[in-house]
Amino acid sequence: MLSSVPIRHPLRTGLSRVLLARALSPGFRIVSRPLSSTSSRIFQQPPHLPDVTYQASNYPEALGWPEEDLTATADEGAGFYPLRLGEALDHERFVITRKLGWGGYSTVWLARDRKENRHVAIKVLSAFASREIKEGRLAELELLRKVTNASPNHRGAGHVIRLLHEFTFESSAGQHVCLVTDVLSYSASGLQSQLQDPRLPLAFILRLTKHVLKGLEYLHDECKVVHSDLKPGNILLLPSDVNEVIIHELSAQVGKFYGFPKVIQPKEPPFHPVVSSPLIFHLDTSKDAGLDWVIVDMGHAHPQGEHLSKLVQPYALRAPEVILGLEWGTAIDIWSLGCMMYEFATSSWLFWPEAMGDISSDVVHLAQMTRRTGQDHDDVALKQYEIREKHHDLHGMLKRATMGDAELLPIESELNESTVYSDGAGEVASFVRIMRSFLALDPAKRPRAAEALRDPAFMDIP
Repeated sequence: MLSSVPIRHPLRTGLSRVLLARALSPGFRIVSRPLSSTSSRIFQQPPHLPDVTYQASNYPEALGWPEEDLTATADEGAGFYPLRLGEALDHERFVITRKLGWGGYSTVWLARDRKENRHVAIKVLSAFASREIKEGRLAELELLRKVTNASPNHRGAGHVIRLLHEFTFESSAGQHVCLVTDVLSYSASGLQSQLQDPRLPLAFILRLTKHVLKGLEYLHDECKVVHSDLKPGNILLLPSDVNEVIIHELSAQVGKFYGFPKVIQPKEPPFHPVVSSPLIFHLDTSKDAGLDWVIVDMGHAHPQGEHLSKLVQPYALRAPEVILGLEWGTAIDIWSLGCMMYEFATSSWLFWPEAMGDISSDVVHLAQMTRRTGQDHDDVALKQYEIREKHHDLHGMLKRATMGDAELLPIESELNESTVYSDGAGEVASFVRIMRSFLALDPAKRPRAAEALRDPAFMDIP
């Protein structure tokens, strides 16, 4: 437990500058080495990069790839194109300067846009993902176009990733769709991972929450889109001076390659895997008017009224209506935001849904929602869920699950002046009030993003 005296956090006091890192794909961890709080600047070691050597078989198909598998085909759910540093794309317009990250269906690269004389991020989709787009099973490109053009002057448009350009090219793996966007900074989870104490100040979280609500207002009301994958890794910072910082960092550190085993002939395969290298940003947080939080990744978004997938939301952030198999819509994004507010303030998940004997993780999750919020699930919805899942005595299972997790306390027991970084009881009360409204078990009782933005707690936040 912390002292009952309101706590001051390094983001609000001694650290006039923090290390910001690119976090375009899951798994980046930033190592920081803060000095005394009296220092006007934090000098830190570069982030840890993966080992530049790796084990491999004599056969290319058996390589233990350190990042994306460059030998798996589109028919195997991959088909990545092995981009090279210095390679030019789209009729020589974009020159690749660094690999920023990778994921299950794409790699992300920093590039110089010769036409616009600026730096951009290029998401190069695998041949498999590109085929899914072409055949209408993946809506990412369509929805990116929509959110970019729906209403660019809306107050929330700047808080959602925008598509600057798109193009395709052919390779031996197949066709690749490429999405060009702004270069963003670290994610909310990246920020937490580089702090010695990952709990963020409530005022800082409220600023982030306001920016996300603006983005959701734009997505929900103007674009008619449900994000459905809102999580800390999909909320990134856009610095105002990003171009200048990129130029500095590129001159300070060149791109890196993984060491390729000498037993493999260069023609088998004819490329070297590139190391994902996050960009280092030094920004003055005392001038945070130049920092905007942006919602990214439309890969799992849905047009309102269309359920393109049965499984939505990261599991621990999943809304009750999704678990219960009910109709869902924009309110699930609000639920996710409420869960994240708790996570940012405490550095712990709000829900830990793990199966307990004969009780499934879904039932445990529903029970934890009741315990945390003090609300009851709708009896009709529970009955429908019981019949569909062929459960017997669902109410009894929920009761057992609740009693079996005695360490899970109500929200107010975990959030108070002695456990979070705040300016006092008033700020804590406002924070909990807003978060609780987002965590209404009945989605009809959760505020829409535009309504939530009218809360007095947001009035003086830029």
